[in-house]
Amino acid sequence: MANIVKLMNLLDDNEIRMQIALFDGVNMSSVAKEAGNRILSGLADVANAFSETFTSKQVINYKYKTSSDEVMDRYVELSKISRKELMEDMYKKLLQAYKEINGKEYEGDVESPIFTKALVDIAAYGFNINLYKPVGSKIDEIAANYEKLLINSFYSHLQNLSEDDLKETIKLLDRALARLSLENKRKLQEAIMPTAFNAKGIILALRKRKDVEKLKLSLELLGEDAFKFLDVDLSVVFQTIRGLGRVSRILIARLIFKLSRSSGRKFSYGNEKLPSGASDTILEEEKEKDRLFRESLKGEITVQKRIDELEKKRDSLETTALKLDEEIKEVMEGFYEAKEEFDLLDAKKADYLEKKRPQPETKVYYNKVNETKRKMDRSSDIAEKKSNKLLQTKEQIEENKKNIDLEKETLAGLKKKSFSELSLRADELMGKWSKRFNKLKFDPSIFQNLIIRFSFEERLEIERMLLEIEQEDNYYDLSLEEREIKVYISIREYATIKIENFLCKDII
Repeated sequence: MANIVKLMNLLDDNEIRMQIALFDGVNMSSVAKEAGNRILSGLADVANAFSETFTSKQVINYKYKTSSDEVMDRYVELSKISRKELMEDMYKKLLQAYKEINGKEYEGDVESPIFTKALVDIAAYGFNINLYKPVGSKIDEIAANYEKLLINSFYSHLQNLSEDDLKETIKLLDRALARLSLENKRKLQEAIMPTAFNAKGIILALRKRKDVEKLKLSLELLGEDAFKFLDVDLSVVFQTIRGLGRVSRILIARLIFKLSRSSGRKFSYGNEKLPSGASDTILEEEKEKDRLFRESLKGEITVQKRIDELEKKRDSLETTALKLDEEIKEVMEGFYEAKEEFDLLDAKKADYLEKKRPQPETKVYYNKVNETKRKMDRSSDIAEKKSNKLLQTKEQIEENKKNIDLEKETLAGLKKKSFSELSLRADELMGKWSKRFNKLKFDPSIFQNLIIRFSFEERLEIERMLLEIEQEDNYYDLSLEEREIKVYISIREYATIKIENFLCKDII
C-alpha cells in the first residue's frame, strides 16, 4: 500500500530536514521578495557597469539574502533536532498544507490511507492529473511529472551557472568524482563521453544538448550534492508557482517524487497484473478483436447508452421530486402557522368592528390581520407553483420509465441476435474477475452490460481501479453501506462503480 506518511521512513534525516526547510523557507511572499531582489540586483549591476565606464569603481555593492540562503539557514537549524522531532514537524507541515488547500482541518489519523489519498489529490491537481484515476497511478504520474520538471531545471541550471557558481560546482563535482567507484566512473564516462573526465569536462558534456538519460544518470551516480541542487529545487518551485497556484502543491509533489524514488517501485498496477491483462502484443490483438466485435454491436451500444442517459435523467428527476415534496411540506407548515394566527385574530374581529377597542390598538390589529393574510396568500401561491412543478416532474418520471422499459425491450431483442458471442465474452470476463478478485464480489448480471458499455481499453482502466479497491480498500472507506466510486476510463470520460459491502452491483 502506498502510504505517504509511512513511506517517509525511507528518507534519511537530511532529506526530511530539506523538505521541512523548503516548507518553511518557500512561500508566496518569499517568491515575490526574491523576484524583487533580483530586479534590484539587476539595477545595481547596470549602475555599476555605467560607473565603471568612467571611474573603474563600483558605486553600489548590493547584496540580498536569497531563498536558497534562507532554506539552508533553516536546514542547519534543523540539524539540532532528533529524528522523532523531525517527523512530528513534517506531519505538521503536511496538515498545514491540507488545511491551506481544503480550507479545513484534517481530523483523522495522518497514517490513514485516506490522508495519503488527500495529499496525492493535492499534488495531482497541480499537474492536471485526472482525480478519478487510482491513487497508485496518480502517485506514479506525479513522480514522473516532477522528475520532468526537475531534469529541465537541472539542464537550465547547468546552462546558466554564474562564474562563482561554476567554480563552486567544479569543486563539488571533483569531490564527488574522487569518491566514485571505478565501475561507476566507467558507466559515467561511457554514457556522457566527456572530452576530459573531470568536473569541467562533465559540465561541458551535459551542457551540449538536453539528454534526459545522461542528466538522470549523472544525478544518480554523482548525487544531487555535486550540483548545488537546492538551486534546482527552488527553480522548479519558482517556475511552476504560477501554474499550480500554491507552493504547497509543488512541495507535496516533490515529497511524493522523493518517496517514489526511494522506494524504487511503481505504485500503479501495470497491464500485465490486470485480470484481462497480458503482454503488449497480446493486448493489441485483444483490442483489435474487441473493436471488431463492438462494430457488430453498434445497435446494442447505442441503445445501452440511451438507457444509461435515461436512467441518469430518472435519478435526477426523482431527486427533484423528493426535494419539491420537502419544500411543499415546509411551505405548508408556514401556511398553517399563518392560518392559525389568522383564525385567532378573526375570533376577535367583532370587538374591532364594533369599535370597542382604542384606535391605536385597532390599527395594530388590522396591520396584523393584513400581514397574516399576506403570509397565507404567499405560502398558498408558492405551494401551488411547487405542486404544479411536482406534478409535471412525476409525469416526466412516468414517461421516462416507459421510455426505459421500451429501450430495454429493444436491447433484449438485439441481444438475442448476438447472444452467443456476447454471452461467451461475458462469461469469460466473469471467470477472469472471479479468479483474480477475492474480497470483491460481482453481481453476475453486470457482465453482459460491461461488454456492451465499455471498450477493452476502458475495461482495463476499470480493472485497474477495482484491483486497487481490492488490495487498498482503505483508500475508499468501504465501511459505508453503499458507495459510488468514479473511475477514469478515457479523456473526459469516467465510469461509476456501484459497490455495497464489497459487492459490485453495477458499473455504468
